[in-house]
This record gives sequence, structure tokens and C-alpha cells, in this order.
Amino acid sequence: MKPIVLSMILCDYYYRDAHSGKSILAGTFSSISSGGFPSKHGNCAIYVAMTDVASDGTAQLIFRKENGDFSMQLPPWEVKSSEERTAVIEIGGNINGLPLPEEGQYEFVLLWNGSEIATRRVKVSKIDLDPPPSDEHQ
Repeated sequence: MKPIVLSMILCDYYYRDAHSGKSILAGTFSSISSGGFPSKHGNCAIYVAMTDVASDGTAQLIFRKENGDFSMQLPPWEVKSSEERTAVIEIGGNINGLPLPEEGQYEFVLLWNGSEIATRRVKVSKIDLDPPPSDEHQ
């Protein structure tokens, strides 16, 4: 049985508060802009909440370009099931220097024990970083 993914959120930073156990997300986003390619997105994190985790398993993210050649596996998480299947299990992590070979549509794919169970798309666009023309008044 596969877990039910409640959310996959992209953000700038993720951490779990040691005292309260709460997940803290800062700077959520759905697209990335870059002045040129290839490039790297400096601060990126992903948060996943799932339920109906019937047994222990391995969750892993793959970041890939849709209909493209680029794919990158991220380190797996070993997930422990809860005694209550309705419990929400939260996992997340920070990715420093997310590679972006070119503009286009990308996706984070969540695998559970090797099977795809969810995706989260992100659009990567090129922006013009040229300075605006100066208005010189004489």
C-alpha cells in the first residue's frame, strides 16, 4: 500500500523546531527565474506531508526536466510508520545549489519504495538582467 501525499511544498528554507517538533517553511514558490543557463538555484527546500503510511519504507526525490534528459536523485529518507495510519508524517530537506541546465518545466518526483506516488512541478524561466537604459538629460 502506498502512502497518501497531502502536500509537497517548495520553499527557500525548511527546518524542524527541536522544541515543538513543528516544521518551519520560509519563502514558498512555484517558479524560478535565472539570468542565464546553466545555473544553480542557491537556496531550495522541499517539504512533504503524507498519511496512511502502513509500513516502514524509503521515500526518495528525483528532480528532473519534463520531457528532457536531465535527472538528479536526492538522498533517500528512511520513513517509519506510525501506529495510527491516519497520522501525518512530515519529511523535508534543504538542497543547496539545485542545478538548472536550461529553462523549461521541471518536476520533483516522490518515490515510495521505488514507485512514483506524487510530483510537484516548477517552471524555470530566463529573465533579462540587462540594466535599464539611462535617461541622460542634457
